Amino acid sequence: MSFPNKKTSSGKKSIIKKITLWYSFFIFVILIIVFVASFFVSRNISETAGQQELQSSALEMVGELDDDFDDFESFDDGIYYVIYNGNGQVIQGSYPQSFDINSPLNIGQITDVKINNRTFQYYDLAILNSSQWLRAIRVKNQMDEELKTLLLTVIIVLPLMMMIVILGGYLILKKSFKPIEEINQTAQEITTQKDYSKRIAISDKKDELTTLAQVINTMLDSIENSFKREKQFNNDVSHELRTPVTVILSESEYGKKYAENLSDAKESFDVIHRQSQLMKQLVEQILELTRAENKTQLTMETIDFSQFVRQFVEDSKRLFSDQSIFLDTQIEEGISLVGDPILLKRLIDNLVSNALKFTKDTIKISLTQTESDVILSIKDNGKGIAKDELEKIWHRFYRIDSSRHTKGVGLGLSLVKEIATLHKAQVSVDSEKNQGSDFRVIFKKK
Repeated sequence: MSFPNKKTSSGKKSIIKKITLWYSFFIFVILIIVFVASFFVSRNISETAGQQELQSSALEMVGELDDDFDDFESFDDGIYYVIYNGNGQVIQGSYPQSFDINSPLNIGQITDVKINNRTFQYYDLAILNSSQWLRAIRVKNQMDEELKTLLLTVIIVLPLMMMIVILGGYLILKKSFKPIEEINQTAQEITTQKDYSKRIAISDKKDELTTLAQVINTMLDSIENSFKREKQFNNDVSHELRTPVTVILSESEYGKKYAENLSDAKESFDVIHRQSQLMKQLVEQILELTRAENKTQLTMETIDFSQFVRQFVEDSKRLFSDQSIFLDTQIEEGISLVGDPILLKRLIDNLVSNALKFTKDTIKISLTQTESDVILSIKDNGKGIAKDELEKIWHRFYRIDSSRHTKGVGLGLSLVKEIATLHKAQVSVDSEKNQGSDFRVIFKKK
């Protein structure tokens, strides 16, 4: 298995920079849109408010004027007031610099006039019971000064805000990506030190990176277990092959040096043949077990399991008869199962073969079902298995002491367990010394 090299760290940093760049860009665009929209909205609101103030101030001033204009104020709160006679001549009042006092009369309407790059607004009202009229004037540019101040503030504040957002976001991202750096470091240590027991430290946080670290740790558990199984498997195979190879070499050497007649040679050849058959059986079961372990996709189909088991029993009757074994069957009708027919036949065959090795004179095969399970049971009346060995029998090449002189290489039950696992089934054994053994495979109904 290969792990990321040191370039991953720089790759991780570039990801942080890219994320920072993208979200900073979007935030900048959003802020610009918000500020521009705020500017125009504020300007419209300010414009409307200024016009309303101009109108209300003019109305209020007209209402306060008396015959001799004693209460007249020509300037109040940014608004200039001018009184004209019926001929359009100024009688009294003041007006802003550059304003054209001869601007046309426009009773009841707000009028904009631009003079020397300055914009003025004026509002004309007739004075009650008089031929005279009042003009209220304001400098529109004064209103825009407030908006300019707002715009200047935005220009100053926006870069500062962006700097804070970018720096804060970068630091948060860098801290958030720290578990990735730890994952990379652990992967590097595993690669260089070949130590598959190392694991990534898991934090208490419940986030995506914690989940990723947990998944990688689970993967490392699987890899470590695979290496351990492979190492143990290699040791076991070496051990199991050593004995027949040694016997074959010894017998061939003996036959070569000491066999004086055909009878002596035949005896050596018989031993060599038996050991060769044992090696052949060992290799075949190793290959079969390996194929089962590597079979990720099964040829699944719906099987009439009752008929399937019954057919196996029919095909094996002569085998039981030749060994004087009484076969007791209890097969419930109408049981169906979704599974791989070839592997299921191998599972039953291995369990029956195991029972034949150890039974005294009887084997019972039963197939029953519950609402949720299908239960296959193969029981013998042999010597049974000691409690301290019940878990070991599923290990590869394991054979209990009393079975050292029996046929087999100790892979049959390992294959049974592997096939059961592939079918998401549970396999168990109920056995006591001198009470026989009952092997059960429990399949879940689909």
